Amino acid sequence: MHAAVLRYFDHVARHGSIRKAADALSVASSAVNRQILRLEDEMGVALFERGRSGVRPTAAGELLLRHVRETQNEYQRTRAEIASLGGTVSGDVRIISLESLLVRFLPQAVDEMSARHPEVSFTVLAVHPGEIGEALRSGDNDFGVLFVDNRHRGVDVIAEFPTAVGALMRPDHPLAGRKMLTLTECVGHPVVMLQDRWLLDAIMATEFADSGARLSPRIVSNSIEFMRQVIKSGLGIGFFTPIGFIEEIRRGELVHIPLAEPGLADDRPHQRAVARLRRFPGRATPSPRQARRAVAQQDLTWRSFLAAARS
Repeated sequence: MHAAVLRYFDHVARHGSIRKAADALSVASSAVNRQILRLEDEMGVALFERGRSGVRPTAAGELLLRHVRETQNEYQRTRAEIASLGGTVSGDVRIISLESLLVRFLPQAVDEMSARHPEVSFTVLAVHPGEIGEALRSGDNDFGVLFVDNRHRGVDVIAEFPTAVGALMRPDHPLAGRKMLTLTECVGHPVVMLQDRWLLDAIMATEFADSGARLSPRIVSNSIEFMRQVIKSGLGIGFFTPIGFIEEIRRGELVHIPLAEPGLADDRPHQRAVARLRRFPGRATPSPRQARRAVAQQDLTWRSFLAAARS
């Protein structure tokens, strides 16, 4: 098949609309539609289900889409490998990350990689926790910097460092002097929570089963930056790892107190929350390899940061 047809097909699947795909490709909608119809005629099956809200791939379309994306990725990999024969590391590195890790962890690695390999460009995308599964399965990304989650399979761990969920608060909070806390001890105080709290929900169900207590968040948000400001303002206790708040903790603006519940406490290595660098199968061009190495080298730095946060 011609490369242009594959590109049109991929864009339509990605955007869920022939018109939006045409806009992204800067071509006429009729040209995209004509190519899709020709492709369906050649394959002998419908590749998209068409509805009022747009289009989505049929089962046959999903199979072809997988082939298209594998072909595109392999082509980019081959181009980068050929470029590396001359000693030049080039290409685009696609990284996905949770917002807290993206803001405080990745800039150092990107800076180091850019200095060593100025021909490399970066696409660094923040993903919502609920979108991680799809981002992992898409094959569009080279690797991700994520928290361990047993919902995700089929990725390789390249580097990891331990961290733990704790209660984050101002240093003048009544609980700020404690060495460890339980969720039950936080019930009598205002709390703020991320919208996606899959880990805490499971722990709270066990913790409060007998007492009937519950944490009723004063504020719910999907933004780490917003939560940073409301916690600093004293509007409530937040429940996070220290990674996204290292600078505030080091400056004494916030304190991080580990939670004692099994599954959150950092003295149980097999249950602790772990930040992991994950590699996606199928893409191993020189530039992603170098980028993964740069990110992995941040491991020792972050271990010292986390040790400082606990002290």
